[in-house]
Amino acid sequence: MTLKIQAGFIAILAAALTGCAARTPHENMGTPINRSYVDLEPGWRIRVVTPILKSGTFKVQTEQVRNSAGMIELKTSDDFTGFEIDYYAVNALNRHRPFIEFSSAVATRNGKRTKPSQPLFPLFDLPATVHYVRLLFLTRVSQNEHDQAILAASSVAELDALTRRVEPSPAENCKPQPEGICSWVPDGISVQPEKRTHASRETWVPAT
Repeated sequence: MTLKIQAGFIAILAAALTGCAARTPHENMGTPINRSYVDLEPGWRIRVVTPILKSGTFKVQTEQVRNSAGMIELKTSDDFTGFEIDYYAVNALNRHRPFIEFSSAVATRNGKRTKPSQPLFPLFDLPATVHYVRLLFLTRVSQNEHDQAILAASSVAELDALTRRVEPSPAENCKPQPEGICSWVPDGISVQPEKRTHASRETWVPAT
């Protein structure tokens, strides 16, 4: 992988992780001490950055190397072949359109760009009955990272009930429940909700 592509991915991922790092749960990560969430609003979009690795996983391994100018740079491992950026639209409540809808994707693999018709990893393949979606963040004591989960339900009351069920024991309870659906964002994938600025309808900024 060329340094240009590596640098591009690292810059994109760093920007996406400004709001919150995405991580799947592990038993040894410690007790969650800070819980926060954001409810997705109509008119927003969701930006998903997915690494493309030969191994089929999503966790990119990097190492520090010194360039010809003596500066330290980050270099990805040989497992890394590229990345994909997916965009999802958050629609107004409508019986004829899903609340979260895939819009577009751009994949960069081995230096070549393509526009896939479907996301590499469909995070928001939700039932038509889902009208409310919440991104849940759990900050851990033992690591300066977060668990990130997607909660989905047909009503605000059910979404709140699902959140109360998941928060105390996320590793056990983040799964389909009577109140709705909870699923983890895989380790290495970044999910960032964005909204348009007041100054320009063409400019998107992090919503959190």
